[in-house]
Amino acid sequence: MAQDIPADEERSGGIQVISRAASVLNALGKHPQGMSLGAIANDVDLPRSTVQRIVAALAEEGLVRSEGNGGVRLGPTLLKLASTVHTDMIAIATPFLRHLNEITGETVAIGRASGRQIANIHCIVAEKELRIVPRVGLNLPIYSTSSGRALLALKTDEEVRLIVGEVLEPATKNTVSTLGALLDIIADVRRDGYSIETSETVEGVSTVAVAIDTILGRYSVSVLVPTPRLDAKQDVIRTALLECKDALTSEIGK
Repeated sequence: MAQDIPADEERSGGIQVISRAASVLNALGKHPQGMSLGAIANDVDLPRSTVQRIVAALAEEGLVRSEGNGGVRLGPTLLKLASTVHTDMIAIATPFLRHLNEITGETVAIGRASGRQIANIHCIVAEKELRIVPRVGLNLPIYSTSSGRALLALKTDEEVRLIVGEVLEPATKNTVSTLGALLDIIADVRRDGYSIETSETVEGVSTVAVAIDTILGRYSVSVLVPTPRLDAKQDVIRTALLECKDALTSEIGK
């Protein structure tokens, strides 16, 4: 005969399961390259057998996916949820981006990082004959872009090492070439509050960016400008970007 379980005990057990599943998902979110079951168990301080059961349940719902050699990554269901969040973020950010576009007279974009890459998810193109028109969704190296560096600056040096690795493939002749040099640049970004790159990702294109750390996630906001125009407009762009960052963070919540 089945034994009744007190409501408070059943509720407590359910909360524990949700908490443990959330811990596993958070651990995987910090390691986009994937983790073994043993590594997850160490990270969340749970028995491997418990983690295996949680991962199996999450995999059935598409929240994680298992790959070769026991590797586990975040799954397609979470990616779909993330795209919904992107849509919300774009809707909220667009008025602020338009204002930034009007002040600077240059193309502005909002981006999102994934592993070693970053992509613009929305942009407002400048109304000039000579202007930058970025390809929305195009993945670019996180280490060569001002947007990527702004987001990397929110992480520790050790986390940057894990994400970027030791080898930095050049996008142009100006691309930062060593991890040590990249970490020095990121230290400057943490100090100054903004990031800048000149022709490191695309020849003739310079960008200035800030990172937005909100309850909807971490995003970059950048201004893209033809390199010959950068020097004359850098101060205006920097000030406008920092003001945009403060306004957006205040609007969305951190």
